[in-house]
Amino acid sequence: MEKKSAKYNTYTVVAVAIMTAMVFASNYIQIPIPTVIGTTRIHIANGICLLAALLLGGFKGGIAAGLGSFFFDLTFPEYVPLSWVTFLTKFTMALICGLIVYMGSKQKSDKPVSVWRRLVGTVVGALSYVAMFVAQQFFVKCLIEKQAVEAVAIATFTVKLPTSLLNAALAVPIAILLHSALRPALQKAKLSDKFGIK
Repeated sequence: MEKKSAKYNTYTVVAVAIMTAMVFASNYIQIPIPTVIGTTRIHIANGICLLAALLLGGFKGGIAAGLGSFFFDLTFPEYVPLSWVTFLTKFTMALICGLIVYMGSKQKSDKPVSVWRRLVGTVVGALSYVAMFVAQQFFVKCLIEKQAVEAVAIATFTVKLPTSLLNAALAVPIAILLHSALRPALQKAKLSDKFGIK
């Protein structure tokens, strides 16, 4: 029996809100690293963003990933000016992941899509964020803030890019393992259909 698509109702709003809160809170599990062009961080939040996509699908997961990250940025003065960019990049990361994992899939209600499909979706989603993050660094730092291209390149490719790749490497197993643990538990509690869990 094919799984019915979740309606946009109170349960949908609650599911997105819960994942938004999880993304927000997970941003605080971090190791900040100061650089000459601003602070970078090792954190687990990208894994929770991808988890939102695995549980809710690309669009709803993207909303949760974007909003949770946006609200986190509002709590740090350094991040506030670009909080809207954070919303867009985190939304896009989760959207890409969800589209790859679920578009055209023959998912049954009693089991998730294959682990290989989830692996490809989370890897591509995580790497797409890395690419967007690097592009953002050059655009903002060089074109808007008028910092020297050499300084931005050095800080980006020696600190920010490796850190972003590490975050991506952490995000993939976090998302897949948590999805594998949470989905059966939600099914057992008879909550997966109500909340539109994939």
